[in-house]
Amino acid sequence: MDKETIQKELATRALAKKSLKHFVLLKWERYEKKPFMDNWHYDYLCKVLENTLPCNTENLGFIPERQTITRLMINMPPSYGKTEIIARCFIAWALGNYPQRKFFYISYSDELCRKISNQVRDLLKSRFFASVFGKNPQFLQDNANEFIFKEGGGLFVTTLKSALTGFHAHQILIDDPIKVSAMTSRSERNLVNQNFKESVMSRLQDNQSNITILMQRLGDEDLCGFLLSEKNFERSIIEQWQQISLKALNDKEESYSIGEYSYQRAAHTALFPLRHTKEELERLRLQMGNDEFSTQYQQDPQVSEAGYFEKVYFKTIPSYECSAQNLYIFVDNAMSLNANADNRALVLIGVESYQEAVRYVVRDCLCGIWSEEETLKELISLMYDNPTAKVYIESEGGGLTLERLLENEIVRFNFNAKSSGKNAIINSVKCYTPSRKISKVEKIKAIRPYYNTGFLVFLHNARGLKQIKKELFSFNPAKPFRKDDCIDAIASAMMHDEVIPIRGAKKQGVQGRRLSRPAWNI
Repeated sequence: MDKETIQKELATRALAKKSLKHFVLLKWERYEKKPFMDNWHYDYLCKVLENTLPCNTENLGFIPERQTITRLMINMPPSYGKTEIIARCFIAWALGNYPQRKFFYISYSDELCRKISNQVRDLLKSRFFASVFGKNPQFLQDNANEFIFKEGGGLFVTTLKSALTGFHAHQILIDDPIKVSAMTSRSERNLVNQNFKESVMSRLQDNQSNITILMQRLGDEDLCGFLLSEKNFERSIIEQWQQISLKALNDKEESYSIGEYSYQRAAHTALFPLRHTKEELERLRLQMGNDEFSTQYQQDPQVSEAGYFEKVYFKTIPSYECSAQNLYIFVDNAMSLNANADNRALVLIGVESYQEAVRYVVRDCLCGIWSEEETLKELISLMYDNPTAKVYIESEGGGLTLERLLENEIVRFNFNAKSSGKNAIINSVKCYTPSRKISKVEKIKAIRPYYNTGFLVFLHNARGLKQIKKELFSFNPAKPFRKDDCIDAIASAMMHDEVIPIRGAKKQGVQGRRLSRPAWNI
């Protein structure tokens, strides 16, 4: 081998040590000995992952001024090389440069985790690895679940099916934490999300340690959705996450930049043409359906219409078409007793005699991610504007606590109203226990006959119609994990035995805010 060839070889090895992408290419050429289907998104992923490492290592040549990424969320389609890059290549490459760095690798399957661990260990022990980094690491502990180097670094693999204990890491890599099929199970989703919240955060070595989540989106309540929801975390915590979304097909021109790397992606182009062309992606959309394709390949968990409630039957009416009604306010409360913000909904529904039957008119719907204080404020306002409405609060999910807080708030409100000459709040409030004989999904399904035949209608100027439509048209009994707070409250009202029309009422203008009502001089 002549001097020029030797120098070229040394330069190739040095570049593979310095650059993750060059390490990937050289690994496939010399270790895998297979052709590598290259694409620009690998360049981008590698640069992003490099920026999760400390920037003060001279032999990597990083710019000292750059800020290390500590919270990273990357969403991309399945089978687009994410596990190869983040697990099989990045862990080994990073340990070659940082033998003292401790890694967690987390995925949905114990078997997959052990397989990844074995593949990384085999690579670390290979002649190829020694050719790039000068030597193979010395193992103090070496098994399928955990290995530790003499320098203190290493890898521990596990799932989020149980809490993480014992091992503290500089970097936690989460690669598809839940199976697609498990997303239909609320208990499975909650197990993954709560184990992340309760144990992953406490396993970080220091404040500069990194958490990287690399996964396809699976729904609103997958791990990414959980971490980005204000009902679970403060906005300041959510904003710490750097989010990267790689869509299989993009609607508009997009720019991907990090450090000195930049790529301009033209509109309406396939992310990885060697894997799926634009035409193949469109065929895949037809095979999967818009819902699954949008979620898993477009990283957009906004659901399309499921078809259970059809648009054509959604009917709004003006107030003058209403008869005399009994009014009810139903509260879909948070699922916990704490004061943190959660999804809540308030529905004002009128019930009237109509064509020898009963018609339900949704007159107002308020929903939001509210604290208990904000919920009370919205509820007090709705009660004050509708003094004849009876209030029903489900006892579960903090309902008993909300009832007690509401009673205290009514006392305070009426005290202030008395001194300022305003009307008092006179609504009755009742906490009820829902029936155990019917599930929430079956309860919502039961309102479809009323919806299809015009016996469930909506006031044309009611608040919350956009959210109600979104929940109705995306409702799918086979996928009950989607947001349904508003229609759940509507269904609860319609199923309640005490929600009845005025006896013997004839068609007339409905009661409004201007009704004569008790005041303090009565």
